[in-house]
Amino acid sequence: MVNSCRECELWVKNEKEDPKITAEKVDEWLDIVGLKGFGNTPTYQLSGGMQQRVALARCLINDPDLILMDEPLGALDALTREKMQSLVLKIWKETGKTIILITHSVEEALLLGERLYVMAPRPGRIHKEYNLPFAEMGLKEDLREIKKNKDFSSKREEILSMIWDMEEEIMGKDN
Repeated sequence: MVNSCRECELWVKNEKEDPKITAEKVDEWLDIVGLKGFGNTPTYQLSGGMQQRVALARCLINDPDLILMDEPLGALDALTREKMQSLVLKIWKETGKTIILITHSVEEALLLGERLYVMAPRPGRIHKEYNLPFAEMGLKEDLREIKKNKDFSSKREEILSMIWDMEEEIMGKDN
């Protein structure tokens, strides 16, 4: 049976590292992602949000320069999703890692991205690029307050309208 600690240990890249140092790293990252005390809990007994935190710790334990997150929060409930968004921002700021986040959630992309690329379909390509202030704001302000910001709302509506128009162009306005 795999528990949270073992799952992180399995991903440590330096197999020659002292097991005690590896265990300390695992404990440190589980603590950073908010799972202190859950290291011996079988992974299947963790909630979806906790499993996402284990996945994040598993990635970060190897100290990568780049983190690719493909729809990491899509299956989470709204409250857990917001908490994970805050955690991603915190880790981004504290580690200085480059994080590439792929998401279909315009709101999530606005909240977590410094740069946002709106992709156009058929053929897939970058349609528009945005440089955004909201991720930096999210380090100091509550994410819910940022969502109320008029610039945030305006940008969200602009992007949603753009995506809607692209979809209508492809699918036809009658569909």
